[in-house]
Amino acid sequence: LGPQEEESSDVVFEKSVVSNRQTCKVFFRFTLHCRGCFHACISYQNKPISNGDFDIIVLSENEQNIVEHNVSTSGVGIYFEAYLYDAPSYTNTQWQLPMHLTSSQRRPSTATEDEDEDSPSDSQTPEKVKKPKKVYCYVSPKQFSVKEFYLKIIPWRLFTFRVCPGTKFSYLGPDPVHKLLTLVVDDGIQPPVELSCKKRNILAATFIRSLHKNIGGSETFQDKVTFFQRELRQVHMRRPHLKVTLKVNRHCLLESSFKATRNFSVSDWSKNFEVIFQDEEALDWGGPRREWFELICKALFDTTSQLFTRFSDNNQALVHPNPGRPTYLRLKVYEFAGRLVGKCLYESSLGGAYQQLVRARFTRSFLAQIIGLRMHYKYFETDDPEFYKSKVCFILNNDVSEMDLVFAEEKYSKTGQLEKVVELVTGGAQVPVTNENKILYLNLLAQYRLASQVREEVDHFLKGLSELVPENLLAIFDENELELLMCGTGDICVCDFKAHAVVVGGSWHFREKASERVMTWFWTVVSSFTQEELARLLQFTTGSSQLPPGGFAALCPSFQIIAAPTHSTLPTAHTCFNQLCLPTYDSYEEMHRMLQLAISEGCEGFGML
Repeated sequence: LGPQEEESSDVVFEKSVVSNRQTCKVFFRFTLHCRGCFHACISYQNKPISNGDFDIIVLSENEQNIVEHNVSTSGVGIYFEAYLYDAPSYTNTQWQLPMHLTSSQRRPSTATEDEDEDSPSDSQTPEKVKKPKKVYCYVSPKQFSVKEFYLKIIPWRLFTFRVCPGTKFSYLGPDPVHKLLTLVVDDGIQPPVELSCKKRNILAATFIRSLHKNIGGSETFQDKVTFFQRELRQVHMRRPHLKVTLKVNRHCLLESSFKATRNFSVSDWSKNFEVIFQDEEALDWGGPRREWFELICKALFDTTSQLFTRFSDNNQALVHPNPGRPTYLRLKVYEFAGRLVGKCLYESSLGGAYQQLVRARFTRSFLAQIIGLRMHYKYFETDDPEFYKSKVCFILNNDVSEMDLVFAEEKYSKTGQLEKVVELVTGGAQVPVTNENKILYLNLLAQYRLASQVREEVDHFLKGLSELVPENLLAIFDENELELLMCGTGDICVCDFKAHAVVVGGSWHFREKASERVMTWFWTVVSSFTQEELARLLQFTTGSSQLPPGGFAALCPSFQIIAAPTHSTLPTAHTCFNQLCLPTYDSYEEMHRMLQLAISEGCEGFGML
């Protein structure tokens, strides 16, 4: 647990570990004896555990009361004086998940706001000691903003960050000029912002409490869905759900639907659509409306429309906004697509026969951008598996010193001609990729290939979506949960699953009698799963909760159950190959617990004492 002063002899924390064999869980409990911001790393057998990297803020009773007051007033009039330093250079920053600063780069941060620490370390560069700019930080339920006042009366907003899980704080020690505690704010999209503040811990805790309040105070998916739908109904409470007629042409559905809704206000989009297909006599008692939602989703999100595309040419590939869309497809169509998704979410919040699902299989990186999460190279594994296997894995697993890579990406035309060289950082064509900064290079490559190239398309999609669904409500979900919320679970048939899954045994445990026992238990567990749990298992193994047309038989590669050379551990997966790596277990109950834990685990945590 740290960082902390190496020469300090005081006991900072005490820990204890308790295991429960019946529930197959281990409880890690620790007590901190001083105030401040801490970064904790939990490892087992010298290996970091999943989600074992998190931050903790320890406050005094008085500080906690101030934080609760700040949150209860919804941020009105709440600001913090601070000093703004130049944003650290991307070429010098070790941007690694979940935080962009490694432990070796963090200055000690265990001091409280009332204490002074030693002078800055010798490692600080002369540029670091430049005079900082005085600013004011505002925390509201939706935004964290940094403002400067000209002539002490004219406010000028310098930076704005969303209060969402994608905005990360890193905690450093005193700044070299004012000796105030420092934090770095980074959302993975804008350059990181470094601030020093006398009340740094209170500022950070106010942000975290506001975030927790935004997500309804619960981390479970079902509780978040309930909170989301209740709040969304509240947003549209003053807009009556009256009928509005939508007359469309089945043979040019996208064009006629776009034209029919072109002058719709937000109130119109909130109404109950009564769909009439031209030259058809059917009355809309719900059937034509449901059919329209399904057909318009296909028209928008199928790759034949060229609004969205796939990174690889197979029916399992996920769809992503098309950076090479034809010029005749205006950005307004992406706004229409965003409004349609918002309409589906609002209708579903009303429940019953109004529920509408988005019929699409979006890339993880696109879903992440919807909720404001940062891009990183791991998204390539699900979104562009071939690129991940051919380039990303090669860079990760090999010495790059002889590869002559630089922080730039070559862009080619469809005919294979080099169009231009895009620098990933300023002067990137002259910045070599090394073994020390290759993670940063891959993350910036992901930012360019998955986000920057489609920034306009995503921004217009979000503009339409936010007209019906507030951004702060969507931000309570991670990208996997967002897919379940928008697209649902589909209808996953266990018989179809069992008929087309391929079992591959790599050890005698799987080939002999143990295999029969393990696989019998596995199919019994799967048969007991709800549709949501089946969708999470599919998502865990393939990267998407949705099956392609044709079901499990259409998966390429096939869904594979691989014998893991371990016993009584959590299952793992390789989404590039649709592989579920299944260990052996001593009992059916143990397998059930481990499999449920594996498919539901994965959210980031932030502790506050």
